[in-house]
Amino acid sequence: MDKKVVTGAAATLLWLAVALPALAGSPVTHARGVLLLDGVSGQVLYQQNGYVKAYPASTTKLLTALVAVEHGKLDQVIEISGKAVDLPLDSSSCYLERGEKQKLEYLLYGLLLSSGNDCAQAIAEGVGGGKPDQFVAWMNETARRIGATHSNFTNPHGLHDAGHYTTPLDLALIARTALANPTLLKIAGTKEFYWPGKSDRNGPYYNHDAMLSRYDGTMGGKTGFTEEAGLTLVVEAKRGNRLLVGVVMGENLAATQYNDMIALLDYGYGEFEQKPLFAKGTPFGTVPVTGGKAPGVSALAGADFLVSVPRGGQPAVTIQPKLPPNVAAPVTAGQQVGALEVREGDRLLATVPVLPSQAVLASPLTGILHWAGLALKWLALAFLGLLVFRAVVRAVRRALRRRRSRRRADSFDGRTFSSRNSATSAYRSRNRY
Repeated sequence: MDKKVVTGAAATLLWLAVALPALAGSPVTHARGVLLLDGVSGQVLYQQNGYVKAYPASTTKLLTALVAVEHGKLDQVIEISGKAVDLPLDSSSCYLERGEKQKLEYLLYGLLLSSGNDCAQAIAEGVGGGKPDQFVAWMNETARRIGATHSNFTNPHGLHDAGHYTTPLDLALIARTALANPTLLKIAGTKEFYWPGKSDRNGPYYNHDAMLSRYDGTMGGKTGFTEEAGLTLVVEAKRGNRLLVGVVMGENLAATQYNDMIALLDYGYGEFEQKPLFAKGTPFGTVPVTGGKAPGVSALAGADFLVSVPRGGQPAVTIQPKLPPNVAAPVTAGQQVGALEVREGDRLLATVPVLPSQAVLASPLTGILHWAGLALKWLALAFLGLLVFRAVVRAVRRALRRRRSRRRADSFDGRTFSSRNSATSAYRSRNRY
C-alpha cells in the first residue's frame, strides 16, 4: 500500500489507500448494470457498468415517493383525474377510479407496494398542484441535490421514454436517500397493505419485492420492468450497523435478478467489515487564532466516520481537511472552524465539521486595540467630514463672489448703454428738420 501525506493548512490531502482492488470473492452477476453501495459512508463496494446510462423503469417510483413526502403532506387528499387512470392496458395499476379521492399516504402504499402507475400520476398531479410537469422538475432537482447528477426524469412512473434514464450509482443514491425517510422506509418494508375502502373490492395490495421474504435484513426497495429496461431491482439491507444498497439493472430473468441481488449483498457482508475512518475528536492540524489568549486551537473531527474496509485491506478513500488560515477570537466550544471532506476518487462522500479543541477568549489587549481602532476610525471620519465641510464652504464663497462680480459687470454695461442711447436721441432730435 502506498501512503503519502501532504501537509498544509487549507488544502491538506491525506491519502489513505490506493484504488479498491477486485477481491477474489467478487460476485458473479448477469445484469447489464450492477452496483453495491455502502449505505452509511456512500462508498461503492462493487460495480459493473455502474456509471453507464440505463433505464430505471418503476424503480423511478422511489424518487417519486421522496419528492412526494418532501413537497406534500400524508393527509393531503388527492382527486384522481382521468389522465391518472388512462394508462396502457399492461401497465401496473392499483385500480384507481376517476373522480375518487384518496390520501397521499394510501397512494404511496400503492406506489411502492403494487407499483401503481395510476398512483404515480395521481401523486404528481396532486402534490404538484395540478401541474405534473412541476413535480417532474422537482424530481430532477432532488436527484441533483443528492448527487444523482447523471440522470434525467421525464415522468413519475418510469414508463419508457428515451429521455428518462439514470445509472446504477444514481439509483443507489436515490434509494439510499428515499429509504432514510422513516415514512418511506416503513411503507417500502410493508409486505401487504389493506387499503381502506379498496381492499374490500380488490383484496390486499402485496409488495412486489420478493427480497423482503428471501433475504434476511432486507429493509425495503423497489422492482421495475419495461421491455427496454429489462428487469430492475434496488434493495436496501441492514445487518447490525452495516447498511448496504444493491442495484441490478437490465436483467433478463426474474430468477437471476434475485440471485444476483443476493450474491451482491452476500459479497458486501462477507468481504468487507466496518471500521472507523476517524473518531470524533481526532486532531487534524491547528487553526491559528487572532486576538485571542491562545495563539491557536487544535482542529478536531466533529463526528465519527465509519467506512467499509476489505478484510485484510484498507479503504479506498481520502480525507481532505479544509481549514481556514485563521479564526478571530473569541472562539466558542462547538464552533465550526473548518471541515473534513471524505472522498472516493473525485466523488465527495461526506463533509464532517471540524471543531476547536478548546474555547479561546479574546485578549484584553485585543479589546483595547478594538476600542482604539474604533476611536481612530471616528476621528478619521470626523476629520474627513471637516475637510469636506471646509471645501463646501469655500466653494460656496467662491460662487457668491463670482455672482457678485457678474452683477457689477452687468450694472456697469447697463449704465453705459443708457448714456449712449440718450446722446443718440438728442442728436436725432436736433437734426429732425
